[in-house]
Amino acid sequence: MQKVNFFAIIKQLTKFYIGNTMSKLKLIFLAIPLSFFFNTNLHAQSPGVIEEVVVTAQKKEESLQDTPIALTAISESTINDLDIKNGIDLNGIAPNVFLMQMPANNTGMTAAIRGGVTMNPAITWEPTVGIYLDGVYLGKNQGAIFDVVDLERVEVLRGPQGTLYGRNTLAGAINFISKRPSGEGASAKVTFGNYGLKQTKFIADYEAGEDVFIKLVLHNKQRDGYVSNMPSPYQAAQGVVPNLTNPLRSDLDTIDSEGYKFTYVYEGEKTSVTFTHDKTDQDNTPPLGVLTNTIPNWSEAFGVGNLGPAMGNLRLWPIELFTKDGRQKVAHIDANVSETSVVKGTSLTVSHELSIGTLKAIVSKRELDWDDSLDLDGGPFPIAATQRHTQYSSETFELQLSGSTDRMSYILGYYSLDDDAYTANPQSFFGGGQVFAQNYSGSGDATAMFGQVTFALGEAWDVTLGARSTDEDKNGFKEYVGVISASGSGSFDDTSTTFIISNDYSENTNLYFKVADGFKAGGFNAEASNPFAASTPYAPETVQSTEFGLKGIYFDNRLMLNAAIFQNEHEDMQLSYFNADAAAASEVINNSAEVSGLEIETTAYLNDSTKLMVNFGHLDPKYTDSKTATDGFQIEQFPYSPKNSLYVSLEKDFGSYRMRLDHNRKSEYSTNPYNGKDPRAGLSMMDGYGVTDLRLFMEPSENMALTFWVKNLTDTDYSVNAIPFGPGFGQLTVSYFGAPRTIGMDLSYKF
Repeated sequence: MQKVNFFAIIKQLTKFYIGNTMSKLKLIFLAIPLSFFFNTNLHAQSPGVIEEVVVTAQKKEESLQDTPIALTAISESTINDLDIKNGIDLNGIAPNVFLMQMPANNTGMTAAIRGGVTMNPAITWEPTVGIYLDGVYLGKNQGAIFDVVDLERVEVLRGPQGTLYGRNTLAGAINFISKRPSGEGASAKVTFGNYGLKQTKFIADYEAGEDVFIKLVLHNKQRDGYVSNMPSPYQAAQGVVPNLTNPLRSDLDTIDSEGYKFTYVYEGEKTSVTFTHDKTDQDNTPPLGVLTNTIPNWSEAFGVGNLGPAMGNLRLWPIELFTKDGRQKVAHIDANVSETSVVKGTSLTVSHELSIGTLKAIVSKRELDWDDSLDLDGGPFPIAATQRHTQYSSETFELQLSGSTDRMSYILGYYSLDDDAYTANPQSFFGGGQVFAQNYSGSGDATAMFGQVTFALGEAWDVTLGARSTDEDKNGFKEYVGVISASGSGSFDDTSTTFIISNDYSENTNLYFKVADGFKAGGFNAEASNPFAASTPYAPETVQSTEFGLKGIYFDNRLMLNAAIFQNEHEDMQLSYFNADAAAASEVINNSAEVSGLEIETTAYLNDSTKLMVNFGHLDPKYTDSKTATDGFQIEQFPYSPKNSLYVSLEKDFGSYRMRLDHNRKSEYSTNPYNGKDPRAGLSMMDGYGVTDLRLFMEPSENMALTFWVKNLTDTDYSVNAIPFGPGFGQLTVSYFGAPRTIGMDLSYKF
């Protein structure tokens, strides 16, 4: 029987269908008396209303407004409007949440919440923000960018989630929740845009028998590059080939992915079973690292000299002549760059109703196979190039027992994780004059027992108590092939607690006070230049968070106001610090810190047809220790922690069509924890920026929807990341820029 190639079918269809802490406290307490005013019912004729959102952030169903934690829930309608498929599509929506691609990477994600971040892309590093897909922990930030194309809701939890989520969630957690099969039938969506964008999604959702539902989702995406790679204007000299005459990669920052997800659901009277399997294949080219800085006389400083009159007095590696300022449309790089990955996962969830509650078991396995090849210097000469081959696998098991009475709800659980990571990382510098072939790996076993109970104290007060005991064993290994190797092991344990007291302050206003712990085990630094340093575990990180929040619905459900003020005390915050001699070598510095901040989320119907959303975040981070790196500088900057962030969305319904305008703004931020006296500090500081998107929605028929969109409407030129290579490379710095203006349309149809 001939095998059916669904992706080929889709491709053919596509072708066919063309402050200060006290001042922040004052803001919160000011909102309390104001709530009395808001309780005055102001009636309007058939107003738009804020719909109730049901969330499962505390592993039970409850209203968003009744959940006493800082939580942003992105609804299905917003997911469809913004075409959210992965983590970076969420960037900016939730206050004090920063999600972006890792440098030179289309599949790895840097996730920062409230100043907590893991910036190092090495596979042996643990994330600080937990990423979950339908209750399954994804384990690593590398490979975390893949399309989850059939989402019902995304929940962004800010602050430590040590009790219910545990491992590596001391900054927060992000839950991607897929739509369950329900027998809705079939639907399809095609997208076209500039830069050769072609994207398709097909969903088949059917009832396969009594209480049995199956769903198959197929998706693919192709996009040409934002940058063209052209042959260098300089010719080969002295055996050095500056650029391929016919580059093997003519486009940079391309996307070519395809994937599927299969879901089986049995919904019995007391028992439910959910089985899922997903896989995504990507064959991309990484974003261009634009050469933005060198010392003025880089070529002479590195002894490459002048080629003489016969060669037009050109220098062998005139790399400083290729420095640019801003996003580029044309590049001249010499390496055959690439990035491929296969991400796949299987999970089984079984729930059974008992007399004392619900017993749930979740078993999962996830795998990553990832390769890349990079030109690190951004120019046409073989100064720095690297390759990585990475494999990662994890197996998890979670058992939960949850239930409730008239005055109490509870959840008890057990969790275990086994994972293995390996990377082969050959590097070449100065035309092969320096070659380093290094391999590193890490494995771990983690187990935890947890429980959380909520008591109702009278009619207006609730108290929540929670605790989690965690034990982790880790192994690390690093070698310079044929030269030296070292290995090490470490054990880490911790007990995290949660205390929440909440009060129904008025008919429309809920207040809460929360104290919670977070824990992140120590580990092994695979990028240490000294392999023996890489075999010695660095210290675990803990955080204690104090949070006060307000949640309210006012004006006959026409205004939602949620606010939170917090202070996090980090002990031994794990910071990756690039050594001064090169960006390829790093050390880990455990430095304590204090981060305070304010978060405000509002959604308001200005009239029957106009909705405004404004989300604002403010951070005030500072180190409380004065740890010094091996290059002699104290740590000073906080990576990926802009002081202020703002997200504004305005929707207007005109009857026959609807318009939506979204604006995402961030103040300046650093990408590395450098000291202001270090010349790399300024090179790693990104200017503040604002990006505006415009969308127009129409429904020509009951089964058809059409969307026209423009992303980065003003074609803002802004940098998002930078890697300063340090004085050992003549302050050579590459920067990465946001996407240019893109234009396209979506066509959706329900069969």
